[in-house]
Amino acid sequence: MNLGKLFLTSTSIVACIALSIDARAIDDVATQSVSPTIPPAPIVAGHLYDRIAVVGASASDGFGVSIRADALPADSNAPVDPNGKPTVAKKLTPVLLNLSDVLRYATKTTTDGTTSQRVIMHHYSSGFFFANPGPTGQGEIYRALKVKPTLVLGLDFLFWYVYGTVTADGKPMTTGADRFSNLELGLEQLDRIVTAGIPLVIADIADMHDAIGKMLSENQVPDVDTIEKVNTRIMEWVKASPLVKIMPLSQILETLKKGGPIDLAGKSWNPAELGALLQDDQLHPTFAGTVVIAAGLIDLAKSNDPSTPPPFDFDPKLIRKRVLEKAATKKEVKADAKTTEESPATH
Repeated sequence: MNLGKLFLTSTSIVACIALSIDARAIDDVATQSVSPTIPPAPIVAGHLYDRIAVVGASASDGFGVSIRADALPADSNAPVDPNGKPTVAKKLTPVLLNLSDVLRYATKTTTDGTTSQRVIMHHYSSGFFFANPGPTGQGEIYRALKVKPTLVLGLDFLFWYVYGTVTADGKPMTTGADRFSNLELGLEQLDRIVTAGIPLVIADIADMHDAIGKMLSENQVPDVDTIEKVNTRIMEWVKASPLVKIMPLSQILETLKKGGPIDLAGKSWNPAELGALLQDDQLHPTFAGTVVIAAGLIDLAKSNDPSTPPPFDFDPKLIRKRVLEKAATKKEVKADAKTTEESPATH
């Protein structure tokens, strides 16, 4: 069975429903989050990391990315029923994470050892970008500009302007020429960020042929020649704006395929130590891969504000610990609320 086709078929109805919502009607406050490790503090105008907006597709939206606590050990003091089924340790509910979540949990508690830095994340990326790239891309940029971000991260914003079968105008996209011209429509949307004078980090287009039959169908994937041409065009576009930085995702993916460590953000990230950085679908990053990507994006962005140290610590173990601690706290709060509601003393 072609899992890619099954995925696309099963999500098409949901995609249509999701994309029928007017982007302007979505409450931006609902998508705004403050780092859980930092108490509220006044925003200092001009800092690159004050308000970060994430736009893009499923990789930014955290498709398939989750972590969970280790399974609870079996109770050795529990009575044993010789006729019963063997006790199996219960797996805890996984915590789903996207790129914005990783950045929130990576935020340091201090920037200079004494002063807290507030980082507000705005998450606008969508896992349904593939279904209707034109309205989706336009809506994401509209909402991002609305909150006046100090930095925009668009890791995979351009992906479905080159991949897929539908142009931003809703027409069939089949040839390399279609994909090349459709890329211009994606760049036009990013031009809105550039025109507003907002720092932007994007990535080039990687060769995802290995994902055919797993998450992508063959007619969604451009040929190698087209990928090279669109990347040349993207580089030309980037060079025209000093505020735009580009992550060489195509090179990073090739390194991953060879099993070697990735040198990014002044650090060597070794899959042998971190675990797989790419999911089995050969398209989306894992949790560790998302941390690596986040580190690379911020490292590229920091040249726009050299005087402000990036207030992040991209340690996968530390981020995982913070996420699970926060999840445990939420469960405790819910459990306390349920106990209070059911307590006879409250009736």
